[in-house]
Amino acid sequence: MAVRGIPPALTWVYPPNLTPMPERDPTDYSLAAYQYTLPTDQIAQTPVTPRDASRLLVVDSPHSHCHHHFRDLPGLLQPGDLLVLNNTQVIPARLLGQKPEGAQVEVFLLEEKAADQWLALVRPGRRLKPGATIHFGSDPQHPDLVAEVLATDPTTNGRFLRFVHSGEASLYAVFERLGQVPLPPYITDTTAAP
Repeated sequence: MAVRGIPPALTWVYPPNLTPMPERDPTDYSLAAYQYTLPTDQIAQTPVTPRDASRLLVVDSPHSHCHHHFRDLPGLLQPGDLLVLNNTQVIPARLLGQKPEGAQVEVFLLEEKAADQWLALVRPGRRLKPGATIHFGSDPQHPDLVAEVLATDPTTNGRFLRFVHSGEASLYAVFERLGQVPLPPYITDTTAAP
């Protein structure tokens, strides 16, 4: 069967070490419903070069799909197709800081609440009560960035933080300089830029 004039030889075939997931109940939102095995050799550790050589799965209907490369996209689009572009970026949301006493603290930014306020996961966070501060930068006595704990979020057990900085045009510029892009645990090569 050809899909949009694509020869049948190009239709999707599962690699021998990757088996299709069984049909799942769309109303089952338990974590167990999303468990699957992904062979480590199927996980890209670095971006492909050239970038347009990245794989592209074309789904033409609920029952037909085929494998292409991103460079094939212009030839796949037809009049009337809707192309949605995603220009979002991952911010360096992982910040390593310390309490004024010197204890190390890891902050993972979750959601911006105001221009200088964020909801974040903080580790260890149990002892960080409202009013506590976290210092970021190479000199703890003269930090580039300070976060003050405003409150605890009962839903995430995270902390609402107010950031204070000076010298940089924006808080995002400080995050770019001091933060790290969070990577999932299955990405082990941290040398490649995202």
